[in-house]
Amino acid sequence: MIAIDALSFLLSCALMLLARPRPIAEPEPSGGTATEILEGARYVSKIPWLWVTITLFAVILMLQLAPQQVLLPKLVRDHFDRGVGAYAALSAMVGVGTVCGTLLFGQLQPRRRRGVLSYWLWLVNSLAIAGMALAPAYYLAGGLAILRGACIGFGVAVWETMLQELVPPRLLGRVISLDFFGSFGLMPIGLAIWGVLAGVAPPGPMIAAGALISAGMIAVVLTRPWLRAVD
Repeated sequence: MIAIDALSFLLSCALMLLARPRPIAEPEPSGGTATEILEGARYVSKIPWLWVTITLFAVILMLQLAPQQVLLPKLVRDHFDRGVGAYAALSAMVGVGTVCGTLLFGQLQPRRRRGVLSYWLWLVNSLAIAGMALAPAYYLAGGLAILRGACIGFGVAVWETMLQELVPPRLLGRVISLDFFGSFGLMPIGLAIWGVLAGVAPPGPMIAAGALISAGMIAVVLTRPWLRAVD
């Protein structure tokens, strides 16, 4: 497996060497890192679908991804009475679903109401996490892991396409940076909190609680008119 992983990096390197990117425009003179970050932040603060989503997902990843990172091994061991291989397989099923979701996006390429579509995908993902954490059987949890992976793959593809098409090119790099660091900004705090809470209750209900709270917040945003206006 290590050799296959190493070969994949070599293949990626070879493909990058073959790439011939086309220059889009003359680079603008830099005003300094701090100035450019502030300019990107000012732009994001004026666009509800950007600043709400980035802020919301900082909280959602703290409630949803962080507990999975901390508690999923314990869930597999205590709830499903399985070992390391079962944990690895459950994680791999998310990856399989992600690949399938990405490929499905490539085939369908939705063009309308993408803001609403992306939020529905995140909502289904949250419910699938709760179902996976509370599933009475391991194989049901595996099926839900594939479902949530498909939602992640399709949803991320929708979101990244929206950024590429709707954000002005000169601000795109700054907005993507804010999106990434903003969305993951509370993860270290979440990991610490869930690590402390790990022994308070069984892992399944705790993972499900974070996912269901996240689903509620996503459902609230789905009612906003500005989201329905985003194509």
